[in-house]
Amino acid sequence: MRRLPLIAIACIIMLAAMSCNDDGTSVVDHDTDPDSVPTMTTTDVQTVISDSGRTRYRITAPLWNMFEEAKHPHWTFPDGVTCEELDNAYKTISTIKCDSAYFDKEESLWTLTGNVHITTATGDIVMTDQLKWDQKKHMMYSDAFIHVEKQGRIIEGYGYESDESLTTYQLRQVEAIFPIDESRMPHPGSGNARPAAPQ
Repeated sequence: MRRLPLIAIACIIMLAAMSCNDDGTSVVDHDTDPDSVPTMTTTDVQTVISDSGRTRYRITAPLWNMFEEAKHPHWTFPDGVTCEELDNAYKTISTIKCDSAYFDKEESLWTLTGNVHITTATGDIVMTDQLKWDQKKHMMYSDAFIHVEKQGRIIEGYGYESDESLTTYQLRQVEAIFPIDESRMPHPGSGNARPAAPQ
């Protein structure tokens, strides 16, 4: 369902008034702030993104706000978003989920926030509280606490960098490595996640 922006609704009301009253019409300006009022709002979204002529990603979200007329055009996904990377047969090979997201259109930069959960093509799991995805540089990175489950062990630390296909990644500051079956550490987002990296 798509909601008309407030200015469009005002125009419809004005036209309706004109059709009902030929004696005269008074028009009241109704300014809206394009930085706070979305150009369009869409619910129950499922869309695909193509790159180099190939469908590469599928995005699903309960709510998508588009601020196309803002000083810095952007999109927001306040109720969370799921992004799936697709292979040539349109099968999901990796997944990213988060509680909310912000997309800067000019910079082609995603900021994913809250319970960010990544599952890679090889079955590795990456969890953090914030992740940035730079589509221009084709990379993902984070300075927040990172929890990685890889090849039967858990790696935790701060600072994450990855290519956007999630096949090659590294932690800049490793703090702990231990087997998964011996782990009793809480995951980020459980309410007991580690604090942000020290400055």
